[in-house]
Amino acid sequence: MELTVDTMQVGAVTRIRLAGEMDLATSGLVHDAVIAALACDSVRDVILDFTDLTFIDSTGMGTLVACQRAVTVRGGALRLEHLAHFVRRQLFAAGLLGLLCGGEDDQGAPSN
Repeated sequence: MELTVDTMQVGAVTRIRLAGEMDLATSGLVHDAVIAALACDSVRDVILDFTDLTFIDSTGMGTLVACQRAVTVRGGALRLEHLAHFVRRQLFAAGLLGLLCGGEDDQGAPSN
């Protein structure tokens, strides 16, 4: 399956909605979208909307870390929203849930 990346900017925030699989073949699309968003001087924060993400592998998780670092260097924040249970579980197992989600889910409740 492929990955669709839809980007929408509202003020200083860019929302990137992902649909499909984020893996070795498609992770570069996400990284490119985040870097393109940051190229706009008015953008500070980036939201990755995982509503329609059906799969993520270790390459995808590494890409999320790279995106988080790129946004942080610009003084902004990367936020992940609408994480499916399997994505949350994989991020937790890789030790990345706290880094990428601050240990909270997209509603602000502590994750289990």
